[in-house]
Amino acid sequence: MRLFIAISLSDEIRKSLVKTQDFLSRHGIRGSLVPRENLHMTLTFIGEHPDPDQVLEVMENVDFPAFSITLNDIGIFNNNVLWAGVHESEPLQKLVKNLRYELAKADIPFDRKAFMPHITLFRNVDDSKGVPETHVPDVSMSVNSISLFRSDRGKNGMIYTEIGSISAAD
Repeated sequence: MRLFIAISLSDEIRKSLVKTQDFLSRHGIRGSLVPRENLHMTLTFIGEHPDPDQVLEVMENVDFPAFSITLNDIGIFNNNVLWAGVHESEPLQKLVKNLRYELAKADIPFDRKAFMPHITLFRNVDDSKGVPETHVPDVSMSVNSISLFRSDRGKNGMIYTEIGSISAAD
């Protein structure tokens, strides 16, 4: 089962990101658009793992206070993934560090690439005409929980299903 831990986004942030996707599409960006319902911020990508309950147990070992995230800019990874950035914050970095520590302690493999907070907007981007100058509104949301998702390939793209979540400490 393909798994990842992520922050589910508020309706306000999703709405802002969809407007940004629409703007970019109208101004020449071509690629696989991430559907509104799939927009999220991955904290840790686990990949293939047979036991989601084990991952949820590990997640429960991670205490974190509620905190806010705020959108900031757009960028491209590897010339093919266009994303919206999220301002760096100490609580966010600490949460990811603690998640990865607990996953490693439980011998659950995960992608160890350096964490850069972002939300994927397009995959397989053709930016041969360049990325139009745009600004993602400084929309914020409170992070009160994190979720474990499974990822399945459907006939029209990826389907993300929330398996469970943990809440921020009081």
